[in-house]
Amino acid sequence: MKGQAVYIAVAALLAAAAASLSKPAFFLLVGYLLLLFFRRKHLLVPALAAATFFFAYVLIVDHHNKTTLSGGRHTFFIRFSAQPTIDGDRLQAPVKVGRERVQLRYMIRTPAEKEALQTHLVPGTVCRVAGTLERPMPSSNPYAFDYRRYLRLHRIHWLFFPEEIDLSACARDRPTMIEQLVSLREAGVRRIEDHLPPEAAGIAAALIYGERRQLDDSVLDGYQQLGLIHLLAISGGHVTLLVSAVFAIAIRLMTREAAVLTLMAALPVYAVLAGASPPVLRACMTGMIVLAVGWKKGTIHPLDALSWTALALFAFDPYMLWDVGFQLSFAVTFVLLVHFPALAARSMIGRLFETALAAQLAALPILLYHFYEISIWSVGLNVLFVPLYSFVILPLAFVVAALPFPPLVWLFSCLIELTNNVVRFFSVDHPLTIVLGRPEPWCLAVYVAAVVVALLLWERGQLFRGLAAVAMAMVLQLVSPYVDPKGEVTVLDVGQGDCLYIELPHRKAIYLIDTGGTPKIKGERWRERKRPFSVGRDVVVPFLKAQGVRTIDKLILTHDDADHIGAAPEVLKAVRVKEIITSPKALPAIQAMARPFSVPVAAASQGKRWEEDGMTFAVIHPEAGNQDDNNGSLVLFTRLGGLTWLFAGDIEKEAEQALIGIYPHLRADVLKVAHHGSKTSTTEMFLQAVKPRVAIISVGRSNRYGHPSPDVLARLKQQGAVIWRTDENGAIRYLYDRTSGTFQVMKP
Repeated sequence: MKGQAVYIAVAALLAAAAASLSKPAFFLLVGYLLLLFFRRKHLLVPALAAATFFFAYVLIVDHHNKTTLSGGRHTFFIRFSAQPTIDGDRLQAPVKVGRERVQLRYMIRTPAEKEALQTHLVPGTVCRVAGTLERPMPSSNPYAFDYRRYLRLHRIHWLFFPEEIDLSACARDRPTMIEQLVSLREAGVRRIEDHLPPEAAGIAAALIYGERRQLDDSVLDGYQQLGLIHLLAISGGHVTLLVSAVFAIAIRLMTREAAVLTLMAALPVYAVLAGASPPVLRACMTGMIVLAVGWKKGTIHPLDALSWTALALFAFDPYMLWDVGFQLSFAVTFVLLVHFPALAARSMIGRLFETALAAQLAALPILLYHFYEISIWSVGLNVLFVPLYSFVILPLAFVVAALPFPPLVWLFSCLIELTNNVVRFFSVDHPLTIVLGRPEPWCLAVYVAAVVVALLLWERGQLFRGLAAVAMAMVLQLVSPYVDPKGEVTVLDVGQGDCLYIELPHRKAIYLIDTGGTPKIKGERWRERKRPFSVGRDVVVPFLKAQGVRTIDKLILTHDDADHIGAAPEVLKAVRVKEIITSPKALPAIQAMARPFSVPVAAASQGKRWEEDGMTFAVIHPEAGNQDDNNGSLVLFTRLGGLTWLFAGDIEKEAEQALIGIYPHLRADVLKVAHHGSKTSTTEMFLQAVKPRVAIISVGRSNRYGHPSPDVLARLKQQGAVIWRTDENGAIRYLYDRTSGTFQVMKP
């Protein structure tokens, strides 16, 4: 029966997920097989066979995904199988060392070296290089990108840091066919960059070759935020347009059968030229299946073509299942294929609206899991952008890439400038997003069920009831933190800086103590990177959004050092802040920083207290009028989860002595160690008075200050305190209720 292969593909998908130690997937697989037993008995045996095969296959692949290399200094012959990525003074590339791949990272020393490396390191180049192998760092913050896992899913286990890349020790070997295609792709991208203005070149390269390096960050983030990023990903629409155009030309030059065979041979080539991302592979593989069936004068149900494509890609690389592009591509395509007959609108705009809405519903659980928010503008902008991209911008991009005739380039550039301005208007100037956070597994199941119900009701002509079901799922996620009796204290790993998140039970209040900050070091222009690391954008804001935080009740900035407040503007831009509290000395600087965001700022000093839900927070330092820097930073005392907490800011010896003098009976179970463990703080006298049982040090890895001081660590150990450090343990979390709690660290 046509359209039945999807049942086998779903079984394979769930089995692959279950084999990756996903308990929810295992229970879903069992439930799915039971459902087939009662409703589709004739499909149970093939589905069970597919599930068994892929479960075992994933386990075998995972078992063999191991390294034969060891860390330390080595001298290797490395082979560049892809074009290196050069961003400022950093060069990165996956390279082959024997049969294994490692991720090369190299710091370029001079502009001349940068130009030479960019010219000579092409696919097929082999170099003799000495350097050090190191393990990639795992994720150090909740919800953060796990680079070690990402590399492992690409079968890479090591980072290789060369001491030098001497081009005299490099030679060009005979490139493989894949390497030739990669070189051809790079030449095509550079041709576009040479003939088009930067913004237009970025869009054209993304549409034709799947290369986004030239795209402006604000534009790319805007497309992502507005749910338009699929327009910049090569997928089914691109491949259909390309195949149709080539086929229309080919049948005028050769027989139909020869044209079909030519296209089938060309699609794998185009997949490599287009970057071979999962959406590209899905589109090209599906096209090949449809062409192969048509070559034999047969027909295939679109669902069957999609299902056999999924099975083929699973067999090619089972790790592809965890790629967000793969998940979105298959989920949206599946829903559109199944739901297409239910689209009832007669007008083109009505059909576009229904298609965009169905795609948004299909993508909703995946988008929330990976990106934590959805844009209200998404469906409407898709109605506008999809036909514009499909029928105007995409064809024109191919034309200007092949024939960069100035009038056409001008027209294409004007269109891109217009669309980019629209994207900035709705994503930056007038954003309208709902931050929901990452759904828990139970909530994710509720979303999937709500989407299925919505589509079924839509098919019965009850669209608004279906949308109400999805809205109820969103409301359920929105209110879940407010019924959760657990609170949380999280010390984020922000490198050499401080950032502490406090959430009271039932989300009665949310406080953020400091934000961390990325030091801005002015360097030579050629060293500047396109998207340098930012603590606010890359760590703090994603954490807050993943938690579903839309409002911070108090942003407490202990003092105005950059490593404590540097990321505050990014937080203020992303999240509503009711009030900022800071030290007397920092007040003018914080007021100036907060003015564009219209957030009230107040100075706090010794004696200020506030109470929320029976929990008291007290500022015990500094005294009013204190104009010291570190010694003038705020110190807070509170009780959370049955433990007393002392957040010591960056105070030093003098302030510690003053505190002991004013509060001779000051005791704290948990001490956020002052000034990142500097030797000028955490004196023996202070520790003997406070007697902490747990000491938390927020400090950067291999920082230039030598923090934490060995003397401080020795004093803490002598005191008998358990020491946790963000440089070694990553983020430190304390999940608590009214009377007790549990500590967790990202890296035990």
